[in-house]
Amino acid sequence: MTAIIAVPQASRLDIVRCASTGAFATLLIFLVCWIATALHTPLAHSFISLFTVQPVGSTDALWMGSLSAFLFGGVAGAFVAHCYNLAGRFLGR
Repeated sequence: MTAIIAVPQASRLDIVRCASTGAFATLLIFLVCWIATALHTPLAHSFISLFTVQPVGSTDALWMGSLSAFLFGGVAGAFVAHCYNLAGRFLGR
């Protein structure tokens, strides 16, 4: 009987999965902050201002900021996955 030894595989992140995760997570955070701002909570203005120049509690800020947050989150997620995969290649893991 031969023993099977598990050899660790080099783990790679799926770039599309990380991009979609980043996009939806950033969009969700933006929406929560916009709702908090609409309820006159002063804590979320800075995050909303990252993604739009529209007045913070307006519906224009909601639409333009949501689109910007979604796109930024997707790009950021893809960059993280790509950098992780490159680091794994150069570090030999």
